[in-house]
Amino acid sequence: MHAIKTMILATAVVAVAAGCGRNAPTTEISRPKGRAVRAKAAERRMFEHRLTVQGAVECKVVADVGARVAGNLDSIAVDEGDRVEAGKTTLFQIDPASLAKAATIAEQDLNVARASLDVARAQALQTEAEAKKVLLDFARYQRLHEQGKVSDNEFETRDVHRAQAEAAQNVAKAGVELAGRKVEQAEAALAIARKNLADAKVVAPINGVVTRRVAEPGEHAAVGNTVVRIEDFATKEAVAFLPATYHAEIRPGETKFRLKLDGREGGEHVVTYRSPTVDTTLRTFEVKGRIPEEQVGVVPGNLAQLTLVFSSRQGIAVPAEAVLFRRGRNLVFVVQDGKAVAREVEAGLANDGWLEIVSGLVFGEQVVVEGQVLLAGGELVSVL
Repeated sequence: MHAIKTMILATAVVAVAAGCGRNAPTTEISRPKGRAVRAKAAERRMFEHRLTVQGAVECKVVADVGARVAGNLDSIAVDEGDRVEAGKTTLFQIDPASLAKAATIAEQDLNVARASLDVARAQALQTEAEAKKVLLDFARYQRLHEQGKVSDNEFETRDVHRAQAEAAQNVAKAGVELAGRKVEQAEAALAIARKNLADAKVVAPINGVVTRRVAEPGEHAAVGNTVVRIEDFATKEAVAFLPATYHAEIRPGETKFRLKLDGREGGEHVVTYRSPTVDTTLRTFEVKGRIPEEQVGVVPGNLAQLTLVFSSRQGIAVPAEAVLFRRGRNLVFVVQDGKAVAREVEAGLANDGWLEIVSGLVFGEQVVVEGQVLLAGGELVSVL
């Protein structure tokens, strides 16, 4: 009996469920038509023909100061980081003892040369006086010889005396000239010795900061070997090397560049120097741009990023990923009447993820920027 009741109840539930199914309204779920894509309107943007290179900050005015005379370093008056003033700050001193002695010897040699010159002049005056007497005597004998009052032998004897007197006079004059030249040489030697003594004390040739000190007191300093380096921080400039193909496009005084220093914005500046030649091995050339003294936070050695701008223009722009290269052509897909239409375009400059479209597209057209890789052209699309 219980089983019959259970069967009747189950049959009723099925019948009710079937009846409910027949009377319920049907609901159709709307789905988007076509392939889902994202699109963006073509816009106007400024594009630049530019080049970004890495460089460094350097000082334009740098002095590697070395000894002007050889000798042991008696003292060094500055250290790295010290500020120096041109013509005033003492940098280092070469031991002056031997140089002072050399100057004293040169002065004594000059005194000896001048005394020798005085002696030579006195001898020349005496020789000249004696020669005059001989010449007067010869002239008198010459007249007597012409009158027949002096024999040929006596006249010839007087002629020999005349020749000897003239020769002695010439020798005396040559002695004076030689003594004079020795005086000049001694004067030059004394001037050099005094200059060497003065050069033993070296002062700063430029204003700036000592950035290197490569010697210590007691060391021997050879002529020309650097003892300290001075850099003028007031003359900082950004320096970089560019590929040779850009040489003609750089115009000193006109070409501008944007500067970043260790990732920080460093403002806009002008190229002040372009190397007149290209390195034949590396195929690069050097450019420099002055950084104003008042610009803070700039020190020599900073990493410098230079973005050189050769020209700029406004153009139609689309995101670079919107442009596809297929079968040797640049294509974009434009959304028209719910369809993706393939459009051949001519690309121009590329800046910061945007591509300039020179032709094939107009301002405001909707360009597919996501999902375009799967498009062939002509299919229905749904813009998200």
